[in-house]
Amino acid sequence: MRKTALITGPTSGIGRFTALELARRGYDLILVARNAAKAHELQREIGHSVNTGFIQCDLSRIASVKRAVDEIRDNYSQIDLLINNAGLIVQHRETTDDGIEMTFATNHVGPFVLTTGLIDLLKAAESAKVLHVASEAHFFAFRYQTAKLANPPHYHDLVIYGRSKLANILFSNELSERLAPFGITSNAVHPGTVSSSFGGDGNGATAWFMKVFKPFFRTPEQAAAGIVHVATASELNDVTGQYFANGKPARSSAKAKSRALARELWAFSEALTESVLI
Repeated sequence: MRKTALITGPTSGIGRFTALELARRGYDLILVARNAAKAHELQREIGHSVNTGFIQCDLSRIASVKRAVDEIRDNYSQIDLLINNAGLIVQHRETTDDGIEMTFATNHVGPFVLTTGLIDLLKAAESAKVLHVASEAHFFAFRYQTAKLANPPHYHDLVIYGRSKLANILFSNELSERLAPFGITSNAVHPGTVSSSFGGDGNGATAWFMKVFKPFFRTPEQAAAGIVHVATASELNDVTGQYFANGKPARSSAKAKSRALARELWAFSEALTESVLI
């Protein structure tokens, strides 16, 4: 029986190459993306060797994610692998319709709603895995305060992005603790600094850095290979609650290891998402 993998943000960059490699390895795919045209183009590229389904979803909008969860639950009985890949960095502050800072909404809140909404489908699989694409940028999560993540008083794109990536790791760790009794693993993965359009828009310092040093970065294919390795390597089947960089175990920050911060973020995320009605 073929396994089913769900991946967010599969239409470009790392996500696209991750989806293509998983399809090559025989995984049926659930492609969760905003852009229907790009998703259908990817489906055509993958072809008919595996089954591919498209679920339209804007991760920055809680109502959109909840609708996607309902659609997935209506059409699938299990998920063997869930990869929270989609993410963004925003040069200037933007706020979603839910009143949440855009980077935090897209990089953490949406994946939190999606993943927790699909736990029953993960439990239905044998030894399901969850992967969260994080970043070494979590080391730049200066002045991290859980209560201020949704509405930060000051804005610097790299710091805000770093906080959202720290949230990814904390969420991964707490999910690992909660799902371990069911044989489900949860790990965070830094794919490396990648030569793509990510973070390169605009005129700010972060965009300048991405453009100037782009020739020295990893390719999306190389980055995707690290993600797929952590997702599929048999020797990692029982590994959970870990942080990987470039496909290998790596050091994370002291904050990322904090059980107290992980529990605090989970409670904050629950309160934040339950307050927005579909």
